[in-house]
This record gives sequence, C-alpha cells and structure tokens, in this order.
Amino acid sequence: MTTTIASTLANYTIHETLIIDTFFPYSTSLKPIVSVNYSFPGPLIEAYEGDTLVIRVINRLNVSSTIHWHGIHQNGTPGMDGSVGVSQCAIPPGDEMIYEFKAEPAGTSWYHGHFLQQHTDGLFGPLIIHPRINPSKQYYESDRIFMLSDWYNNLSSELIPWFLNPNNPTGIEPTPDATVVNEKFTQSLFVPVLGAMRIRFRIINAAVISMYTVSIDGLPLHIIELDNTETLPYSVNSFSINVAQRVSFYIDLSELDPNYSVSGASPTNSLFIRFQAVLSMYTVDILNYIPPYEQARYPYPTFFTPLYLGILSLDSTNSTPVYPVGNSIPTLQNAVTPFDTNILAARPLDHNINGIPNATHYLPVLITFAQDANGINRAYLNNVTFTSDANYIPMTHEPTEGITSDTYAPLLHQMAMKPNQLGIPLPRIEPGSQLPIIQSDGNSHYLIPYEAVVDIYFNNTDAGDHPFHLHGFTFWIIATSQYPEAEYLYRDNYIRRDVITVPASGWAKIRFIANNPGAWFLHCHIDWHMTAGMLLALIISPEQLLSEGYTIPQDQKDLCHALQVFNTNNGTVNLQ
Repeated sequence: MTTTIASTLANYTIHETLIIDTFFPYSTSLKPIVSVNYSFPGPLIEAYEGDTLVIRVINRLNVSSTIHWHGIHQNGTPGMDGSVGVSQCAIPPGDEMIYEFKAEPAGTSWYHGHFLQQHTDGLFGPLIIHPRINPSKQYYESDRIFMLSDWYNNLSSELIPWFLNPNNPTGIEPTPDATVVNEKFTQSLFVPVLGAMRIRFRIINAAVISMYTVSIDGLPLHIIELDNTETLPYSVNSFSINVAQRVSFYIDLSELDPNYSVSGASPTNSLFIRFQAVLSMYTVDILNYIPPYEQARYPYPTFFTPLYLGILSLDSTNSTPVYPVGNSIPTLQNAVTPFDTNILAARPLDHNINGIPNATHYLPVLITFAQDANGINRAYLNNVTFTSDANYIPMTHEPTEGITSDTYAPLLHQMAMKPNQLGIPLPRIEPGSQLPIIQSDGNSHYLIPYEAVVDIYFNNTDAGDHPFHLHGFTFWIIATSQYPEAEYLYRDNYIRRDVITVPASGWAKIRFIANNPGAWFLHCHIDWHMTAGMLLALIISPEQLLSEGYTIPQDQKDLCHALQVFNTNNGTVNLQ
C-alpha cells in the first residue's frame, strides 16, 4: 500500500464515501468480515493538514455501526469522534452519517469501528494526514503502508459468549489464529523496492490483542514518527509496536549488512521483513493452546504462528530469500534495540521551546481484573467496570441529575443539555496529594476543568501490558516502570503519543492539557478488554464547550431518533 497524494499548499475539501458491509476476503474463508467498501483493510484516506474531510458513512449491516478516526483530535468537532454513547448515537442499519472534520494533526492515523467489536471483525483502514512542510521527506523516496493485524477464524459474536462466561473465570482472551499484513498471510506479502534506495514504512498496528517486534534482516530501521509525532532519526535493530500504535521508519539499502549474501556469489535478491508476536501478550501457551471454542469447528489443532514473514524484493522479482529464516533478530552496528516498548529515547523533531507545563491536576487510574457477581471476569478502572447502555446493557431511564452513557443521549449531548447537572464532583485536594485530584461520579465519568494540566498515573496490577488510548488528544509520556529515568532525562522534551503501553505489573505516567472541550474515551485498546469494561470517559469543561458555540446538530438528533425507531421496531437495543 503506497501513499499517492500530490503536494499542495492550498486547503481543500476532500469527499469520501465509505460503505460498511460484510464480505468474504478470501475464497476459502468461512468468516464474513465487517469491511469498508468491500476491501480488507479498508481504502486509504489521504489529506493534507488543514484540509477538511467530508466522509459519508453508509451502514449496510443488519446491526448499528460507527467509525472512529483514530489520531484525529476533533478540535471544534467533538461530535465527529465516532464513539458510541460518548460523542454520538450509533448509525442504525440502512442509515448513514456525514462526518466532517479538519485533517489534523499531521501524521499516520487510521480509522476503525468503535461499536460491537466490529474492529475485531475487520472494520479498519489507514488514514494519512500529510504535513504541509515535511522535513522528514529528505530521508526517503518512496512511502509504503503496512496495516498489521491479527486474524480470528471466528466472528467476535462467537467468541464473546465464551470469553465473558463464568466458565472462563480467569478471563483468558480468545487467541488469534494468524497474523495478516495488508490482507496477506505470512510469506505471501512481497514488497518490491521498485528502484528506490530509501523507503519509508508506516506501520499501523490494527490488531485486536497482539503486540509485535518489527525488523528487516540486515538493515537498520531509522524511526522518524511515533503515532503522530515526528522524531529525529533514531536508528534501531528492531522495535515494539503495541495495539493501535503507529511507527514510521525509513531504510537505506546502501546500509545493507554484507553478511546477507550467498556465500561466494552475489548478494541476496530479497530480505525477510519480520513481525514477531510478543508472546507475553497472551495469557496461555499460544504455541500449544487449543482454544475450546475451536474444538467444535476444526477437526485438527490450530496453533498461532508468532513469526510473520514478509519479503522485501530488492530486484522487484518477488523471489524468496536464499538464506535460512532462523529465529533471532540480527544485531547490527550503529543501531540500538530499545529496551522500553514506548521508545521514549526517540527525540521529537520539534523541541518544545517553552518547555512542558507542570501538572495542575492529578488522576490516578488503578487497573484490575475481578469476577463480578455472576462469576464473569471483568476489567476495572478505579474499581469500576465501564458499562454503557449504548453498547452492552439494556437502556435505563436518563436521570435528571447526573449522566449515563445512554443509547439515545450521548455524553456530549448531555453536557450541552444540562451542563450544571452532571452530578460529578469538582477536583479536590485529598490526604497525601499535592495536586487536586480529578473526581468521578462512580460510573467512570471524570470531570476535568478547561485547560487543566493533568497527570494521569496508571497503576497496573495485571500481569499483562495494556495499550491505553486517549481520544481527542496527544499526551506527553513522562515515564514508565520500564524507564523511570525518562522523567528526569527528558524533562523539557518528552515524546508525545496517543497510545501508551502500560507495562505488566508496572506503572506509567502521562500528561496532557485539557484544552479540547467535549466527552472523550480513555481506554485499553485490546478489544477484549474494552468488552470487559476497561474504559472511562473524560468530561472536559461543559461550560467551555457551550461558550465555544456547541449545540447538538439536528442531524445528530435525527440519527438518535432513527436509532430509537429502529430498535423499537426490531425489539433490540443492540446487545452484544
């Protein structure tokens, strides 16, 4: 997949139409995926920073749907975020919605389903926002995109009843059956260099649960972007990329290690591109584990192969490498291997001249798993598992005082309708705290003042890593338990991302400025953990939202009404 948009300094309005429907991506597939425009992954959307994107999304599924524009801040357009129950009502079957928003910030983003595990079933695609001035362009001649994902032979609707079940008391997540890159399975992805010597690769991890280590045999990888943050070139042997993260790097074929040649002959004509799944992300021995939900369908064991091999074709003939695959990632001179998964040692291209503001508020987030009253293993943030009428539980009556993630009244709409009756306490100083602590209503809704500088401290009691994404913002990563020294080493120049890996049985601290009023999800991006309740909602300054002129658009009201009519006529509230 290659970017193709032409350079321009003018602002344009770019129109796209996306049709959400099911189709079979492989002739032998038994699983109809949820797709965009009958392709897997969905089509590339490109724009320049500052352009306006007008995207018509048509839902041809027999259930409701939506699309989240991951990495887009939605400044001034909080209703376009695509989060059901938070920023909008779901798009009912046979209906459509027009998303209109500014293409910002520049960088490698993506879009995906944010409702009923439709992302798990294939609803995602790349979204690239090019900068007007691109200082990194000097490093490459060609620009390629890899959409990396894990593949399940079963639909999420078949897996969730097994996952959220008292017979699965420890919460073992469904294990994937394969890795897929740009719809290709291992050793079927050929990447011709097409005469280029320096090539940029944009890696988008669209997986459900899997984190990967990425490398190319015999070549250093020069990282130049983390999520939407451009970096100075940072040369590595390999790097980790967790769910929903993006990493861009370039290669220079003149740097190919001379060891990658046929003994006594000419250099090899191709190299392995390695995507090695990180086994610690899985709670079982994935190499030998036969999932219970597969025994009924398959008469033979199915095992996940952790090493995915793509092939970089140096002469564009798509020949396979002549050297043995091996199992280890080669170590190269003049390159390092990052010891932390968030790559905090990479330096931002644009230094923050004014430094990074000190925190004015503090939000601790405790990550736990526990069984609920029915014996189902749930995820908890600050001892609350997120439940939403819009996603997972039958609708309740909207309270006069306080808010609920309601099927027909998203949090954003409630902020506009009753800004002074949200029922969420104001931040307050608590014993042992030096900063005011952000408070919640006990239902995972946290009220944050406008322009507060908030430190979020994640305390992970779970034995697995968790990739947390904050909608509407990028944040500074201050430090993690993998790299506590980062807080002092990079005090005035922390790296910014929109997804952070919170280490297993460890901690992480991030900082952001609450200058984008609206309702925004903060959640683990592992789909199974979202389903289990690992989400919370940040309510950023209802007063500022209204002072900036926000009103509930009529088409949003009409969409909510259409959803209510559909659910009433069909006797459903889209239970999962």
